[in-house]
Amino acid sequence: MGHKRLIGLLGAVAFLVAAGAPSAASASTKTLLDALRKATLGRPLASILSIHTTGRVELVGLKGTIQEWDDLRGQRFTSSQEAGALSGSSGWDDKAAWNQDYAGLVSVDGGSAGRLQAIDQAYLDNLSYLRPDAGGATVIYAGQRADGGKTYDVLAVTPPQGSELDLWIDPRTHLIGRETGSIGIVSQTTILSEYRRINGITYPFSIASQASTGNSETVKLSSLEVNAEIATRMRMPQSTVHDFAIAGVKATVPLQIINNHIYLNVMLDGRGPYTFILDSGGDYIVTPEVAATLQAKSSGGLRLSGVGNATEGAAFTRIDSIAIGNAVVHNQYMLVLPIATGFGVAEGLRIDGMVGYQFIARFLTTIDYAGFKLTLAMPGSPPNPEAAKIPFFFDGTIPRIPITIGSVATTAEVDTGSRGALTLSSPFVQAYPAIAALAKTPPAVEGFGVGGASYARLGRVPSFQIGPYVISNSVAAFGIQAQGAMADPFNPVNVGGTILRRFDVTFDYRNQLMYLAKNADFGGPFSYDRSGLFLIDANGAYTVLSVLPGAPGAAAGLEKGDVILNVNATPVANGSLAGLRQLLSGPVGTVVHLHVRTAGGAQRDLTLTLADYV
Repeated sequence: MGHKRLIGLLGAVAFLVAAGAPSAASASTKTLLDALRKATLGRPLASILSIHTTGRVELVGLKGTIQEWDDLRGQRFTSSQEAGALSGSSGWDDKAAWNQDYAGLVSVDGGSAGRLQAIDQAYLDNLSYLRPDAGGATVIYAGQRADGGKTYDVLAVTPPQGSELDLWIDPRTHLIGRETGSIGIVSQTTILSEYRRINGITYPFSIASQASTGNSETVKLSSLEVNAEIATRMRMPQSTVHDFAIAGVKATVPLQIINNHIYLNVMLDGRGPYTFILDSGGDYIVTPEVAATLQAKSSGGLRLSGVGNATEGAAFTRIDSIAIGNAVVHNQYMLVLPIATGFGVAEGLRIDGMVGYQFIARFLTTIDYAGFKLTLAMPGSPPNPEAAKIPFFFDGTIPRIPITIGSVATTAEVDTGSRGALTLSSPFVQAYPAIAALAKTPPAVEGFGVGGASYARLGRVPSFQIGPYVISNSVAAFGIQAQGAMADPFNPVNVGGTILRRFDVTFDYRNQLMYLAKNADFGGPFSYDRSGLFLIDANGAYTVLSVLPGAPGAAAGLEKGDVILNVNATPVANGSLAGLRQLLSGPVGTVVHLHVRTAGGAQRDLTLTLADYV
């Protein structure tokens, strides 16, 4: 009943069926379902083979047109919209959820959240809840709830292989007034109104959705057609991307690897170079300052979540060309986001933006960590024949591979945008007590990015396997977050730069393959911060954001809010935060002399001796 809601933000709502012996609750359920069928249908459901709707959409501040085709015989749908940066289409063919972006790039979403969203939408939009068996779903009468001065009868419903949702039925009209539900860490409320009787169906012509991230979508329908020919609309399209090129056989450019993040030079509209971070699952991002320099107009307004508990505001802009070396992609939308307040503050570097999934998906992309270079080749180019081939699936836009931690088989994000080794989500840690027992430290700040700081305990994993490779004694972060990416139950593990830099890594996104070849760093020890401090660059002041209890920093007397002024009698202005971090990751027993200013303004000298605490 109404289009893919909040594309990429959470669309999802479904319905009903009770089984078993009659009871007070099931009798109430039957009464509600019978009344809902009668109020919705003015013709036999079996006579409705397809539904085609058209209308206007406003999605996170972008306005455009939208239409949807629903196949009631095959539990399939296709939704399409023209709305600037969020133009594109999506669908469910009863087997796979797929998405096509504004440029024509198609991906299959194999993640649990994407699959649940598609199943729920297909169930809802194909009117399966009106079938005599309610399409095989489960329903429980959840009593009455009030909101906005109105009282509703609520059904808690779970479609086959879908997610549990609440259906709020208006007792006056017996129609659905709102839907609420959650997929992963995101919840959503959808308000249905302006019902009209068209072609024997009473259908909502106004559909307004609000997600817990703060993003919203409103659809105003203008037409509804029953039994249109939709067979050609049900097929997953092929990618039709012709907006990229390489001048020559391939493009090879130098990289900086700092704190296990990848930095490279990027030209935008022929201007630059700008310093961008490479994130294998990330979006195109440009800072507001660079967008202003390019005189790139912004539109829309959305909220983005990341590793921290908070969300960040962003807009969209269009860039004529994005070039890395002699490889270029034309006419791309980028998010305008103050990424410098996340990555930049945490890394102490000027960061102008990010390139990720969209750019990598157009090329055969090889990261030579040990050689500090990136190579881009056209699709179909042969990868390293000595590399291990590892299939992956896309979870949204993030490549996810199978791994084994000890005896536990799971999947992991491949995240070049993470500086860590293994980061285990809080639901995964809670699900496996034996793995949780490997955490050795108290909680502290473990990372910093979009949404602010993330918190975890630290420990070591005796062994884990990625493809044919077994990696021993890896440092790991054991999540404790209640919000953010590492609280997502569908995101068990993240594999970051500390692991990836032991390989030559090649991404073939077109064929959903990753190639790994060991480099000279493969067997080396895991370096990590041996001070127990998490430092940020607060406008040139190297500030202690977190002090791990019991670690060397705490033993030296450092406290949150302290600003480091001198290191070994040298002003920090003469160095860099990256250099200080490297010093604090030095050998056990290294003595570091610090001169600091406290949050209260007093200055003092401290001596810090590096030690292993993980």
